[in-house]
Amino acid sequence: MTWNLIHLEETASTNDICRAMPPWTAVRADSQTSGRGRFGRAFVSQKGGLWLSASLPATGPAEVWAGFSLRVGASLLAHLKSIGLAAARLRWPNDILCGSRKLAGLIIEQPASGQLIVGFGMNVLNEPWTDSPELRDTATRVADWISPVPDLETLTAGILGALAEAHTQMLATGMRGAIEELNTHWTDPMPVEISLSGGGTVRGSFLGLAPNGHLQLLDPTGSIFLVEHPTVERLRELEG
Repeated sequence: MTWNLIHLEETASTNDICRAMPPWTAVRADSQTSGRGRFGRAFVSQKGGLWLSASLPATGPAEVWAGFSLRVGASLLAHLKSIGLAAARLRWPNDILCGSRKLAGLIIEQPASGQLIVGFGMNVLNEPWTDSPELRDTATRVADWISPVPDLETLTAGILGALAEAHTQMLATGMRGAIEELNTHWTDPMPVEISLSGGGTVRGSFLGLAPNGHLQLLDPTGSIFLVEHPTVERLRELEG
């Protein structure tokens, strides 16, 4: 598939621009003034990072695309490892980390029937903590892990290739294939605290996903329990 790529110096949000674009169109900006993540949280998007959105077709019944964020996460993770980011990992549902620090994030939006917008932001040469000092201990960038650092054009082409592959794989194996792939990375129980959308929190050791996409946690007694994914507002990893 050939992408039509639009490059902007600055925009509020590449996702917003991409909403009006046909499938297989992507928008990359040198910087964003109103980048956003899950639940509308602000996303620092300075020059030197990769800020990219892509419009993909979502034909057929809506249930075909249930769990597409997992498929995208799995495909992006595989690609980032292939370019030398061996420490890359996916923190459910949409954060890509290297070690314990956040490298990149993605957001999936479905503004209209038949269309999916994938937004992807990754720190490359930028230093997000210069704008938001609280990120100094929680964020990282490609330049901290590999040298030489691929240029933004090369990184863009690779990410778009991974998104096209994710689209193909979603049609072939659905959410099930993505869960099976991701669970091969989630083999070590990770202590987590989950904030629930209805209020309250639960704690346990994250064991990956059940076939229906719900989170599997291990309690202190050694019993496994499920947390339904629509009820999860935030997952926070705890020190073991």
